[in-house]
Amino acid sequence: MPGLLTGCGLFSDEDIVWQRTRLYVPWTAALDGKSLEGTVAELAAKGGGGTDPLAGLLRPDARLPVIVFLHGCSGDLAGIPEKFMKRGFIVAAPLSFARPDRPVSCGDIGPETIRWRQEEARWTIDRLSGLPWVDGHGIAVVGASEGGLAVARFADAPDAVAALVILGWTCTDRNNIDFDGLRVPAGKPVYAAIGDLDPAVSSGRTGGTCQRVLAGRAGSRSVTIRGLAHEVPGDDIFDEIAAFIGDARRAVP
Repeated sequence: MPGLLTGCGLFSDEDIVWQRTRLYVPWTAALDGKSLEGTVAELAAKGGGGTDPLAGLLRPDARLPVIVFLHGCSGDLAGIPEKFMKRGFIVAAPLSFARPDRPVSCGDIGPETIRWRQEEARWTIDRLSGLPWVDGHGIAVVGASEGGLAVARFADAPDAVAALVILGWTCTDRNNIDFDGLRVPAGKPVYAAIGDLDPAVSSGRTGGTCQRVLAGRAGSRSVTIRGLAHEVPGDDIFDEIAAFIGDARRAVP
């Protein structure tokens, strides 16, 4: 049905992705004092709907920092949005597989896949712009694995982006210029974290870390986590990332 509706022009891919974007809201912002979680469509049905899916669900004075989270190639969110929600962020996680006929990309990632992921991030940021609960000090974009690759190559990251975070990617691909290096606009701080046991670190193709491309970049940092494979880091890293995002946002006029 979504593909048919899109083909008929009733719903765009942007509309479909937004409706299935998952929002995570801390209890401190919720009107009833309980954390909120659900897709835009689900939350809009509970609240005021329209352009603001959280209308009527939040305290009138709620203004929170927002993260746009890009999942890995499988679509698994791996509990990462909840970690940021517990640290006071509202998280918007677009589901890349909401698009009609979206192919599975694990093991077969092409440049078009990364362009789609970046497009979905821009769509989400556009939809968030102007909503009353989004504070004015910039949005952070966090990506894990394939999502981290999309963040590293986000050359046209919108002005609203104050900080970017790369998890589980090395910023390196010796066989593919489309994936090698960092293309984030100058002046936007980047935090990268990866485990020293992650297979990408020791690979002949992707081996290394983001340290080489972040060296000398103001406000940026690359962290290698001892004993971690290709998995979600511990709470100490998320505390550090939250502080990094906070510093970056405080620098926004």
